Amino acid sequence: MNNQQTLSVKEKMAYGCGDAASNMMWGMTSSYLMYYYTDIYGLPLIAVSWILLVARVVDAFCDPAIGYIVDRRGGLIVPRLIRILAIPFGITGFLCFLALPLSPTGKILWAGLTYIVFGAIYSCINTPYGALAVMISRSATGRIGLNAFRMMGCQAGSLFVALLTVPAITWLGGGQSVAQHRYGIAIYVLVLSVLGSILWLCVARGCTVRYPPAPVRQDMVDTLRHLFGNRQWVLSNLLAFFYFVGQAALFGFALYYAHVILRGTEQLGANIITFVTVLLFAGVPACLPLARHLGTIRAGLICLIAQGMAYLAMAVSGASMTYFFLSIALLALAQGVMSPLYYTLLAEAVDDGDPRTSTGSAGLAYSINTWVTKLAMGLTGFVLAQFLSQGHYVEAGAMQPLELSAWITAGFVWLPLGAVCMQFLCLLAWPGRE
Repeated sequence: MNNQQTLSVKEKMAYGCGDAASNMMWGMTSSYLMYYYTDIYGLPLIAVSWILLVARVVDAFCDPAIGYIVDRRGGLIVPRLIRILAIPFGITGFLCFLALPLSPTGKILWAGLTYIVFGAIYSCINTPYGALAVMISRSATGRIGLNAFRMMGCQAGSLFVALLTVPAITWLGGGQSVAQHRYGIAIYVLVLSVLGSILWLCVARGCTVRYPPAPVRQDMVDTLRHLFGNRQWVLSNLLAFFYFVGQAALFGFALYYAHVILRGTEQLGANIITFVTVLLFAGVPACLPLARHLGTIRAGLICLIAQGMAYLAMAVSGASMTYFFLSIALLALAQGVMSPLYYTLLAEAVDDGDPRTSTGSAGLAYSINTWVTKLAMGLTGFVLAQFLSQGHYVEAGAMQPLELSAWITAGFVWLPLGAVCMQFLCLLAWPGRE
């Protein structure tokens, strides 16, 4: 097979369907789950913070396990796994937002159980999906193209959620009360779950595994030793970790920032999420020409500088809507342009030809990366919930304590700005950067 083979648009679109499915459900959990837990299902903030954290601890076992299975069975198992898990993915995602009428303790247990199970299913389908790009194409152009469509699918799924969630919940529930929102969100997530399962089946049917890795017989300890000796792989995981810290803060705190800092409504928060998602989507097509012109690392560094400037501008904009939206527009465009580069760099690291660090274990390499991204989101969710608690956030309250503003700003601006700085250092340390 010629490594320079041109992939069809149809196959790239099929590959992008996977991230569209993931990000409809992951978009719901990252943008609305904390709000659902606190303001709709009525869980205490401390319980919410621990649910978000414990789910990621469980994933510490799920992600490497499924990666190990993929490596031991070989690359041809990947489409089969995606096909088998497509429907369970939808079911467990729906259960996360099914508000059963239980006791306070029962609600906490139900919320924790459903979110943990959804995270496990997500691991088992998304890890093989992440490794699939390496098996479809070996050319750099082909992989950037695949990951560009992946990011467009990601942003399309996120946009669908951002644009429709608040009005759909109100319309389906028949009103603005907590009980009506509880009913509306269950129906809405049911629709997302069915659509997500269908999209995953499109991935299994539409993508061709041309370069399936042979089953790996190497001991896991040796495989891990080789992986952690791969500097590019380590740095790509650090990049992913800090990127998703920023994403979790951006989407997880948007509703709170709109209400407390910008003094707006729940709808304003939804509009911010929609605005950001549209610009993330719009920025993705610029990635390939920018990377070709400047090189992958230089393009990433420029995008990170733009993000840092956007956060600093946001910090001084206060409650000004004009300056806030200008700042967040720059931030979202820069993130959109850079988003395919994370997965391109990861593919480059996994495909490392150095015999001292290359293992052929794409499954385990991608599974750890998937876990790292979810760990970042889980830890960030835990920190954000603690920030709300420290600021004495009043669930569903029209009036909030004055000290809450500083904590909201810390979570929405300063925490992700620090993550941007760490990404910048990772790219500066990249081996052989242009």
